[in-house]
Amino acid sequence: MHSGVRIGGHTYTDPDVIALIHSRGVLVDPRVEIVRRARQLNERYRAFEGTDAEPRRRLEMIASLAGITTVEPMFQATGSGGRREGLVYHDSDGSQRAFYANGYSDGRTNYTIAHEIIHTQIPTSSRGARFRNLSAADSREANEMERLCDWGAAELLMPSEEFVEALGGDFGLHAVPALAARFGSSYEATVFRLATTYHGLAIAGSLRFRLRKREQEAHACSHQQRLFSTDPDSVTPVQPKYRRQSLHLSLECSESHLIPWNKSFDVSSCVYRAGRSQGIQTGREALPNRAKLIGTIQAVRAPYQRGDIDSDYGDVLFIWWL
Repeated sequence: MHSGVRIGGHTYTDPDVIALIHSRGVLVDPRVEIVRRARQLNERYRAFEGTDAEPRRRLEMIASLAGITTVEPMFQATGSGGRREGLVYHDSDGSQRAFYANGYSDGRTNYTIAHEIIHTQIPTSSRGARFRNLSAADSREANEMERLCDWGAAELLMPSEEFVEALGGDFGLHAVPALAARFGSSYEATVFRLATTYHGLAIAGSLRFRLRKREQEAHACSHQQRLFSTDPDSVTPVQPKYRRQSLHLSLECSESHLIPWNKSFDVSSCVYRAGRSQGIQTGREALPNRAKLIGTIQAVRAPYQRGDIDSDYGDVLFIWWL
């Protein structure tokens, strides 16, 4: 049992993350430290002449600098039900290999490779394989190690200075397709990067039209009651709302800007329009957090949709800034 270490407004309990916190002889914020290490890898890459490579080749070169001997697709048996998208494996001779799953977009695969490279930059208390599951990255249970690697992966794939330069003072979801093409990133990861590189207050994330867990249980109970009730209309059904999944904040944000896991967006929010359409929806509103600041918000139906989404309201990506 490992006691937690609190730093930068967060408490960490993962032994590998705690090792990172202590890695420089003084307590360091693991988010700041992992971004610093990602930037070091980017600087080492830039030190080579003629390194204007396309994104996948660039990542393969950075992987080599990080001590990864090979980056290749992994074999997964058809129908195995596995949802692993990447892993880094330590061989008995101390070498490392990175693997990624086939069948995903180039942008999503590039992000997975960057994520696995970052795993090599964290002191580890275990050997063997570290698995990457992107489908769990926006869940409440997503562990702190994976979230930390996401910070580093974003910096590795979309270096902050180059990203801001490419943005050129423009801002908003309309800029995402060109940025994603430039950096070889997914639409989703690029939206989140808009927030984390913003010089001011900015918050981005993904939303899902869902019930709270307790409401899901109540909904199941009400269904049973209707089956056996002589008055089916006596049970008031609960209604799903848009609730946050993943959340990405600029460095200017504080704990008051966090959106609690089960907090829902008001039904008047433009995110509901976005979930039922294909275009970008824009509004001026406050987020469901303690800050209650009114800012600009843009939302769009996510390009990648899960198989079990609501038939009317799809998954949504949003960005809010002040």
